[in-house]
Amino acid sequence: MTTAAEPLGAPFWRFWASATAANLADGIRAGAFPLIAAALTGSPFGVALVAACQQGAWLVFGLGAGLLADRRSPGRVLVVADAIRVIALAVLLTTLALDTATIPILAGIAFVLGAAETFRDTSAQSMLPRLVSERQLERANGRLFGTEIVGNEFIGPLLGAALFGIAFTVPVAVDAAVLVAAVLLVLALPRTAPPARCAEPAGTARLRTEILRGARWLLNHPRQRVISAAGAVICFADAAWWSVLVLYSDSALGVPMAAFGALLAAGAVGGTLGALGSERLAARFGVRPLLAAAALSTGLPAVLIALTDSPFAAGALLAVSSAGFALWNVVALSARQRETPPELLGRVTAVHRIALYGSGMAGALAGGWIAGSVALAAPFHAAGPLVALAAIGLLVALPPRSAP
Repeated sequence: MTTAAEPLGAPFWRFWASATAANLADGIRAGAFPLIAAALTGSPFGVALVAACQQGAWLVFGLGAGLLADRRSPGRVLVVADAIRVIALAVLLTTLALDTATIPILAGIAFVLGAAETFRDTSAQSMLPRLVSERQLERANGRLFGTEIVGNEFIGPLLGAALFGIAFTVPVAVDAAVLVAAVLLVLALPRTAPPARCAEPAGTARLRTEILRGARWLLNHPRQRVISAAGAVICFADAAWWSVLVLYSDSALGVPMAAFGALLAAGAVGGTLGALGSERLAARFGVRPLLAAAALSTGLPAVLIALTDSPFAAGALLAVSSAGFALWNVVALSARQRETPPELLGRVTAVHRIALYGSGMAGALAGGWIAGSVALAAPFHAAGPLVALAAIGLLVALPPRSAP
């Protein structure tokens, strides 16, 4: 019997339903926040700062989120994290309604949202291997990432941008309401995924030692070390051009800000196909060549976007880039879930994502500075050489998986 014929089961689909609402909320925010930032300031650096603050939260809270994911109920962590995000959005809604919102306030709210997302995403990725078998990881992750792309890059941004056209406050209010629904869906999850058993009981090792165990494991694991390093380079390149895409699409592509969500939605089509096709591609080509191809697919389209003035061509290129990212995410995450000891998965995931989000924050700030100092298209051109470097590193340095 093939893996595709094995049902994923009711617990997984309930988990998927809870993630769907959260991803839709994230998509609304992805479509609305750049527009709100651009309305508050015309500075590329100011717009990029908002994106960087959300990613930078991983640097502060990532290691703690990993330990918490290994020691506490994932469902409880998801509920608390989403509740904090609802409160943060309520604060932002108030400042927008009172016309007192500024870029520093928006950046601070983005940091709080990123911090809560740090705990939510780490616990969610640690929870999945307890709901499906190892052979189903690519399939389950493909379904989750496919839904994430539809919510984050298709329906959500379209809705966020459309609601922004009504008033600044409307997408923020809807975002908070959808997150409330996500909390209720998490509460409906069955208690079938208890925390992974830890190698040592709490209190027998210093907290710092426990937190850093994931970092030591990752640094000493050749395959995961290379994948994380390549992922960091890709995230730097992507964040550099993505952080100023809203400004570039308006000035160079002639896409009005109210239609920015439509441009993101075009990319989401390719991302959804990449996520849903990842299981078959992984089975046919293997991890190393597939990750290298995915790396190239994420950044080379950005170079071509900078060479066109057609919004339709840009949308098609965004679809290719999103497909590469989806493929990378599914294959890299499945490999990490498969190769990491269960009792360390939360901490290893946190360290990996700290590297990615830290690199993404640096890339967003660098992209904003370069776009303002050199040319708005410069971050797009820089993406090509960077992802080529990541692809070469994977082909040369990624060792085969050792036999279990």
